[in-house]
Amino acid sequence: MTERLVICTCRWRKFISQEKLSELVAHAEAEGREVEYVDDLCELIEKGDEAEVSRLAKGTIAACHKRAVRSLLLWRGVEVKELIDLREGAGDTGPGNDAWYPVIDKDRCTECGKCFDFCPFGVYEMVDDRVRVMNPANCKNNCPACARNCPSEAIIFPKYGRSPINGGAEQEEQALRVDHSMLYADAFRARLLERRNFGTPLFKDDSKSKG
Repeated sequence: MTERLVICTCRWRKFISQEKLSELVAHAEAEGREVEYVDDLCELIEKGDEAEVSRLAKGTIAACHKRAVRSLLLWRGVEVKELIDLREGAGDTGPGNDAWYPVIDKDRCTECGKCFDFCPFGVYEMVDDRVRVMNPANCKNNCPACARNCPSEAIIFPKYGRSPINGGAEQEEQALRVDHSMLYADAFRARLLERRNFGTPLFKDDSKSKG
């Protein structure tokens, strides 16, 4: 069976170097691999059916940082065969209005629930005392605030511009230096606005998750 190379071109963000991409494709074709392009791997994994996600993972995936892509696939219960990091050394080319989903690295997550308590948009839920990304599409586009608030640096936004929030290995201390009181104040204001506009409760009722 022909080996497949799946390449995420990150169409809306342009993170991927075209020169690096061309070299990879030329090498794959020389090896006789089948090359398949995906506009937005994050969105495909989040919205695609299980069979499609599993099919992609059977080949080699070339996309963002390995920790980000591996965690994103594990969120769907799929382990990937092989990963190639196309993002290494690439910078941010500006915000987009595309899929913007948080991913939890379960190797780092301590299930403290701070992201659940912090997020005013209902992205996270506590299920059996474990944090889950249940409503990723609710996330505010281009906002990595919960990742900055995570004490374990376990939350990844693959499309963020800097490490470690985007899953990269480089530790940028400044990226994580935040005033937590300001973050919570911003989240509280967002809840007040949501309540005013939509009549939603100011605080979450987590009684369902407790039984």
